[in-house]
Amino acid sequence: MARTTITPSAMRDLPALAPGVAKARIFDSRLRGFIAEQRQSGTTFYLRYKDARGRNREIKLGRLGDLTVEQARKRAEQLKASVSMGADPLAERDKKRAVPLLAEFAAQRFLPHVQEHLRSAHNIDACLRLRILPFLGRKALDEINQDDVATLRRRLIDEGLSASSINRHLGTVRRMFNLAQKWQLFEGRNPAAAPGMVREVHRDKYLTADQTQALMRALDLERDKGAAAALALLTVTGARRSEIMLATWDNVDLDRGMLTVPRAKNGRPRYIPLSPFAVAILERQATRQLPDNPHVFPSWRRCGRAIESVRAAWGRAKKAGGLPADLRVHDLRHSFASALANAGTPLNEIGTVLGHSQLSTTTRYAHHSPQRLIATATAASNAWNLLPAPTAPSDQAAG
Repeated sequence: MARTTITPSAMRDLPALAPGVAKARIFDSRLRGFIAEQRQSGTTFYLRYKDARGRNREIKLGRLGDLTVEQARKRAEQLKASVSMGADPLAERDKKRAVPLLAEFAAQRFLPHVQEHLRSAHNIDACLRLRILPFLGRKALDEINQDDVATLRRRLIDEGLSASSINRHLGTVRRMFNLAQKWQLFEGRNPAAAPGMVREVHRDKYLTADQTQALMRALDLERDKGAAAALALLTVTGARRSEIMLATWDNVDLDRGMLTVPRAKNGRPRYIPLSPFAVAILERQATRQLPDNPHVFPSWRRCGRAIESVRAAWGRAKKAGGLPADLRVHDLRHSFASALANAGTPLNEIGTVLGHSQLSTTTRYAHHSPQRLIATATAASNAWNLLPAPTAPSDQAAG
């Protein structure tokens, strides 16, 4: 082990390595732990130090040529000072290197997590695969900043995506960083904590009572009885399409009037109450049950599978019932909620029936029950004895 002052001249005058010798180390006599390591390929500088647990640690400073002797010494002095203050440069470097790329995090941790907990995992996968990862995937988590998220948002808008689709992408990025922070994969702020969600204008398309009756008459005459029954059940339960089309008889309790969805959109079980009308639909559908097929609405083409689509039957029923051509199957869910609101059903109960995880999702139906809301607002005035002023008698009445 050679010890001398590491200087530019000393590095220039290093003797050639003896045959068979892989390396030689020179330890600086002025700065303890500062090392120059000579190899056939060149000279590299290191700093040796002890961490907080008293273990010897060694960090590479750089190669001679990439930095000068003076630069290497200055860097060694800076690191040595930080060590005296309790830092561990090697641990900090390893921690930095351990921060995964966004694409790595998505594949190894994030997608497996959402696939386990969310029914909508396929939508999240599409957001990542088509737009988020092509733009941000090659950056480490701690390299992505608010400007990157803002640029992604602008790209989504310029692409012409709907407000709901843009928000789904931005919400995915926000959720990714929230989980990465929770799992301590990087330090710092969530760059998508406030991603600039786009204001969504919900489409208000609801069936009137007359339109609903016309739809039911058209479904009674529909030739595809299975699809017609599924559409009728969607109408009178407000359930999501997948919750009805993928239902199995094991999850139907006609005696209790309940359909269980083992894994709803939020990943948890939910229970759909069945009205007598819904029970009657299911009782008729039970007569069409196929052997060795557990589904309430079985496929006639694929053995043991659920019905593939109700699109054709839906198009025929809309035409036969004289309904708007742009009416969607999902509008049946909105129509059901609207009918409950018009009947004076409290919003929290509507949310429970629809399986909303947040009351804010249900409040869009509040304006369908204005008289009930007016009565609620009047309750405060009554409590304060603030009654309307009596109407002044007319002149004719006074005469």
